Amino acid sequence: MSLKLNTCLSPALYEYYAEKNTIIVMVDAIRASASICTAFENDVQFIVPVAEVEEAKNYKLQGYKIAGERNGKKLEGFDFGNSPFNFTEENIKGEKLAFTTTNGTQAVNLVKNNKHKNIDLVIGSFINISGLTNFLNKQQKNILILCSGWKNTVNIEDTLFAGRLAHLLLQKNKYEILEATNLVLNIYKNSGNSYFDFVINNSPRLKSKLEFLEKDINYCLTEDLTSEIPYLKDDKLISMNL
Repeated sequence: MSLKLNTCLSPALYEYYAEKNTIIVMVDAIRASASICTAFENDVQFIVPVAEVEEAKNYKLQGYKIAGERNGKKLEGFDFGNSPFNFTEENIKGEKLAFTTTNGTQAVNLVKNNKHKNIDLVIGSFINISGLTNFLNKQQKNILILCSGWKNTVNIEDTLFAGRLAHLLLQKNKYEILEATNLVLNIYKNSGNSYFDFVINNSPRLKSKLEFLEKDINYCLTEDLTSEIPYLKDDKLISMNL
């Protein structure tokens, strides 16, 4: 039986897609996924993804660095926001980090709370997409690309990533493509030569924030800046390279 390659366009739909023997690729393309991958590239010890602001603050009392945002803005009293440029080696090497975001860490916790299903979770980003593809192609599990979206709605950047990853995975003839994956593939194939232009032209939300997010968006839409594959183990994100 062939393996399934499926896509869930919003966490609100996750319960309809979750099934056993699956690797979840969680993507929050701008910015959480890239920030998490960058933190591991710069030798963070591990990351605890948390859903609530107060929970993250409690970790600070335990000696963790804490990072987080709501609606794109850094949270008051936190060490870092959600820009990948916050997670430099100088800031993060050797540190334990608790991280909360509007969308990405919510999606991770959604999967984390469904442990009974024999599901693995990795973090997907344009910046680790080739290494991620190689890793996934070596597995013998179904793949579900879980888009974190924007407050449980569909967004263009995660959808574009899902299409790009599906396109790369399908170079190997080992997957049964399900309907949502065909949809994201078609979106990717019609995205043109510039991820940045495609995303900005199709996202009034991001276009309205371009004045302070342009550098981050360009970074997050750049492929293969790292080979790090963050992996959820015992409620923590760790480096697959460990």
